[in-house]
Amino acid sequence: MRTYLLVLIITIVGVGNAFSQGSDLAIHMFGIGSFPTADYGKDIADDTKLTRRYGFNIGENIGLADFGYGVGAELVTPVGIRGLQWIFSAKAIINGTNTESIQSDFRSELGDSVDLTLDYGQWLNFPVMTGFRFDHLFTHTYTVYGILQAGLNFSKMPSRKAMVGDLTVEDASFEFARDYGFECGIGLLLNQRYNFGLRYMSLRTTRYEGTKKMSEVIFPEIFSREMAILGEKRTISMLYITFGIQLFK
Repeated sequence: MRTYLLVLIITIVGVGNAFSQGSDLAIHMFGIGSFPTADYGKDIADDTKLTRRYGFNIGENIGLADFGYGVGAELVTPVGIRGLQWIFSAKAIINGTNTESIQSDFRSELGDSVDLTLDYGQWLNFPVMTGFRFDHLFTHTYTVYGILQAGLNFSKMPSRKAMVGDLTVEDASFEFARDYGFECGIGLLLNQRYNFGLRYMSLRTTRYEGTKKMSEVIFPEIFSREMAILGEKRTISMLYITFGIQLFK
């Protein structure tokens, strides 16, 4: 709650300053290349296993996230201190999933005669953040900056489907969840226009809810063919690069 309040205060102050100094307002638009880090990028865990009653347990501390891409935009304006800029940003980032390791592990548990195929969806992250950027002008051509911001992330965990031949033996889907996080990074401005950046973003451990349908053909001891997923936890973090253009109003 305190984090939400802090983000709101910074946003209100920044918006007020943006309107008061509208002539200095800039918009930074950029593309994103995302590299999952830590648990978010792990593709197998010690507790990855096949369960009799709850289906395929991928493990508590892995995200299976693969390289991703996205787009973003930032509103940038000075705050009255030399070099210091207030920013408000919104991004959309999609990460694929890597299922080769867990598919091989589950296949070995089921036996070679079972033709198991995993079809998992994509991670969706929509962080909305605010904070500050500090610019250091080396020459009229080169400006180096550092960035720090925090805010909310709206995310969706990948759907999970397991097939044995033409039979769907597990089908799980998840709802959007909300949590907060932060990011920091460095970047380079060329001619106050072309922007290159490297950033790290941590979006905490988020709880996802959803539903899962299972088949008694593979899991004869299940209590029900359909069950609720209540609070499956995943930790999201990534390094990402940006390349974009800064437009002045």
